Amino acid sequence: MNLDLLNPEQARAVLHKEGPLLVLAAAGTGKTRVITYRIAKLIEEGVPPERILAVTFTNKAAEEMRQRIESLSPGKGSAVWVFTFHGFCAKLLRQHYELAKLSRHFTIYDQSDQKRLITEAMKELGLDRETAKASMYTGIISRAKDDLLDAESYAIYAETTVDSSRKTAARIYSVYQKKLENAGGVDFGDLLLKVCSLLKEHPSIREYYQDYFRHILVDEYQDTNHAQYIITKTLASKHKNLCVVGDDDQSVYSWRGADIRNILEFERDFKDTGVVTLEQNYRSTKPILDAAGRVIRNNGKRKAKTLWTKKEGGNAIHVQELMDEREEASWVVRRIEGEKRGGRSLSDFAIFYRTNAQSRSFEEALRRAGINYRLIGAMRFYQRQEIKDALAYARVILNPRDEISLMRIVNTPPRGIGKTSLERIKAFANSKNLSGLDAFKAASEIENLTPSCRKSLADMTSFIDRIQTDLPSLSAGLAMARILEESRYFSWLEQESETDLDAASRLANVQELLNSVKEYEERRQASGSPLSLSQYLEEISLQTDSLDAPGGEDSITLMTIHLAKGLEFPVVFLTGLEEGLFPIGSNNSSQEELEEERRLCYVGMTRAKEMLYLTHASTRRVFGQTYSNIPSRFIMESQVESECSPSSKRLPAQPAMTGSSLQPPNSYAQRMGAALRVGSRVRHPLFGTGEVLEKSGSGEGAKALIRFQNGRIAKLVLRYAPLEVI
Repeated sequence: MNLDLLNPEQARAVLHKEGPLLVLAAAGTGKTRVITYRIAKLIEEGVPPERILAVTFTNKAAEEMRQRIESLSPGKGSAVWVFTFHGFCAKLLRQHYELAKLSRHFTIYDQSDQKRLITEAMKELGLDRETAKASMYTGIISRAKDDLLDAESYAIYAETTVDSSRKTAARIYSVYQKKLENAGGVDFGDLLLKVCSLLKEHPSIREYYQDYFRHILVDEYQDTNHAQYIITKTLASKHKNLCVVGDDDQSVYSWRGADIRNILEFERDFKDTGVVTLEQNYRSTKPILDAAGRVIRNNGKRKAKTLWTKKEGGNAIHVQELMDEREEASWVVRRIEGEKRGGRSLSDFAIFYRTNAQSRSFEEALRRAGINYRLIGAMRFYQRQEIKDALAYARVILNPRDEISLMRIVNTPPRGIGKTSLERIKAFANSKNLSGLDAFKAASEIENLTPSCRKSLADMTSFIDRIQTDLPSLSAGLAMARILEESRYFSWLEQESETDLDAASRLANVQELLNSVKEYEERRQASGSPLSLSQYLEEISLQTDSLDAPGGEDSITLMTIHLAKGLEFPVVFLTGLEEGLFPIGSNNSSQEELEEERRLCYVGMTRAKEMLYLTHASTRRVFGQTYSNIPSRFIMESQVESECSPSSKRLPAQPAMTGSSLQPPNSYAQRMGAALRVGSRVRHPLFGTGEVLEKSGSGEGAKALIRFQNGRIAKLVLRYAPLEVI
């Protein structure tokens, strides 16, 4: 094995002898090479390969690791235990299924299976009207298992909280777990939880594996949750030959259970730990590394490290201020077209953004330019469930005989109109030759419908009638806003978003839909003709074929920054760098949340190999209304000077930033609630004016209970609520 391919720090990690080892592997420093070379060196020195355990987080990473080890140790490397955490736990449970109280051929339920079973459990508990929250409860139960809380323990915990959703989750957890056990199944959370129980409750099993694994190596240690931490610590407690590799500066998954303390406190957990810091970067140019380093140094909870490279030269980082999100997208596309004329392929480019909703403006700009793109980790904007729901409402209002759209919205949001009731309504409509909507209006004539079903149908048809009556006098934007308000679709998503991150993302997408309508209106007005709702739907329908076309082999990559971790591109556009958007929530965030946002920015910057563009907009639409922004603190921290487009220079100057302290009296973040107090008067684009009754939570979870003049009392998530303090 040729160690000359390693730099001095990598070699130190590979040649480390006995005892715990912490390898702080900064971005692009070759951590996979260190792990695989270390394993090959252990085999070379006589450690039986079958007594080495290497754990990582994805199947792709595990397969790559297996191949590299085998290439370095031909004929021996394949015997090393290389698994994801869940794969390793599944193997142990297969071998000890009886002690784990499982059937021999237990089934592993994936997330979709888990959600289906949770929906069944909810129905058994009489929570039929809340089954739309199945994703939220799936997440709560999964997090509970990651924290080693079984159903009984979680029920005890839930009783100590005032959160009713936690109490409901405890009931669902209990029924769900029984159904899972009766089906002879386990979910991903069970794999970890049951192995922890197996090792704790059976000393002979615990001692066997503690003795068996002479060396344990864990990749991406900063992403481990509590259960994974316990499994790792337990197995390594005898030989203490535990090597963990990771980067605290890239810990960005706290929302799914990752605990940064696991890597920050490793030296406290394992005495006499050897520490090797990998700082030589093989990916990016010096200007990129220097700017990313200046940003991440503002975090307090981190291990000190400074990225450097032997590469000479490199393009300066370009920071660009644009007038709004539409101009931001157009500028990015023009820049890509210029680079492409210079010889680059489309696959060289990646556009990163903080939230999925931001993809819309880039998708439309790329489509107008006829440029192929691929959207990673999300559906294209107009194919997303919530967008299709909103457009289905509009189609029914314009075309009452659109049965497909009517059936899509009849129980969205949930109205308690069951399958049997719908079958009776359809039979009645067929017998009378009525449209579905006309049958809804004649619900009083249909036999065997419950009073609550009749009321739901009456409420639904009443709101449709009102909007149909007013439609000739409404612009497309006002019509869509009225639809979202009077259908209760928007308020339903706001309520769901209090506890469900998926619903919060859907809420942001619905807000972006109104931005889309507003943009179309402005383009029509510029040409002298107003835009009606029917014209908007026609334009969208004509787009869908091109939007659905595959990105093609040579295409630009669009994704949220969370999904970019572990990837690299020659040219990266890191967009939407504004206070309130990135960092998200800014003035409402705790210090821990701000530091995670900064780590996320660092991840995005260090994906770039050759060129990095940072963009921000002076104004950005929220729910169809335009708000002014100030640049993200991360731009200031990067110490790269911003350039303005001619149009953005015409805007009023934004307040200055001093140090890391922000003074944005008119910032978007403040409008989202940083300045709210109990008794504050606020304005909402749909609900009108209101008064703040109470505030709760902090950071991304900050909420306000508001009583509006129209009688509505709503609890809004401030991160997504487009509020204006009056």
